[in-house]
Amino acid sequence: MVKTADVVIIGGGVIGVSIAYFLARRGFGRIVVLEQETIGAGSTGRSVASIDLFSHHPAAVTLQARAYEIFSQFEEIFGAECGLITTGLAVLAGPEQAAALNQAAKLAEAAGITCQLLSPDEFARLEPAAVVDDLAVAYYAPRGGYADPMLTTNAVVAAARRAGVVIEQGCKVTHLRHAGGRVTGVDTPAGAVAAPVVVSAAGPWSKHLLKLFGLGDLGLYACEHPVISIQRPADFGPPHLSILDLPNQTYARPETGHLTLAGSMDRSVGYEAIEPENFHGQVTAAYTFWVAERLVQRYPALEAGQLRQGWSGLMTISPDWQPVLGALPTVAGLYCATGFSGQGFKISPAVGDLMAGLIAGETEATQLLVPFRPSRFAEGQSLATSEFGALG
Repeated sequence: MVKTADVVIIGGGVIGVSIAYFLARRGFGRIVVLEQETIGAGSTGRSVASIDLFSHHPAAVTLQARAYEIFSQFEEIFGAECGLITTGLAVLAGPEQAAALNQAAKLAEAAGITCQLLSPDEFARLEPAAVVDDLAVAYYAPRGGYADPMLTTNAVVAAARRAGVVIEQGCKVTHLRHAGGRVTGVDTPAGAVAAPVVVSAAGPWSKHLLKLFGLGDLGLYACEHPVISIQRPADFGPPHLSILDLPNQTYARPETGHLTLAGSMDRSVGYEAIEPENFHGQVTAAYTFWVAERLVQRYPALEAGQLRQGWSGLMTISPDWQPVLGALPTVAGLYCATGFSGQGFKISPAVGDLMAGLIAGETEATQLLVPFRPSRFAEGQSLATSEFGALG
């Protein structure tokens, strides 16, 4: 067990190890990641891992665009593949969501994301298996898709270790050390680690950890989010696009083995607050029916599909459903990267790079992360919530 570090990062998910890697690339000294279980054991390993390239908020879409640039060069940067699959992304809107979708498309274009707006007839030619009668417009980003969450995380871990990062698994942080208004390290059952900088990237355990440190919980809560899996019938045709279906409040993406993964975007369905230790990972029959019924409304051919084993994942929700990234104002040297509200994987490489830049004092990173600062809630500067349900 190491005794001293320049930075301690709490949490060995894709966010924590990405921050570690980009700090090491900057030559920031000795970087130590402390993971209470195993790499990717929290939210990361159960992520749907979609790369959506769509948001209603300009700061969030900027993170997505920066992250995609890294994903598109992933093997060159990290020395291994992330399993990136390009499916194309379609965001479907009825008349009541059309104006907001038009604005989101402008934000995406301004951020450098290749996209276009399609009429219902144009979308039907692109996606003939879909029903379009209720649509007013569709947003189409041809580079949207998904990656493999554990392949991605393990590649970042390997690159971080090559850069000198120390990763300790099975090492739970039990206390934050601080003196004179500054962080001085952390305690673990294996001993103390002295460090002038500590980053909490603990995902669903963030609320508990911040309270353990004697800080406010920032309004964060952990939730269990289920995902259903359907095997498409043999006559379905080519895989469908990744979709965010606003009228039906569902999302779906194709998966290998002729599968479709899908879930709810309705914040009242499938986003129940839980304590992380009570997480069970199951999917109820009622939730499965709720999602499948709406998915079949969009793709009628899926009614002949076969349900396969779904799963539940853990998410951390912030009060405005946007990430919480930056320095905690009450203790100098203490940072957090949490509250991703379902967006974490798709922006993880950008978050890693910008959080490392912020810690290193870089101006661009500091400016880009200002909208996500932890103090925004106390300042009454919460980001505008989406009109699109559980969608960043």
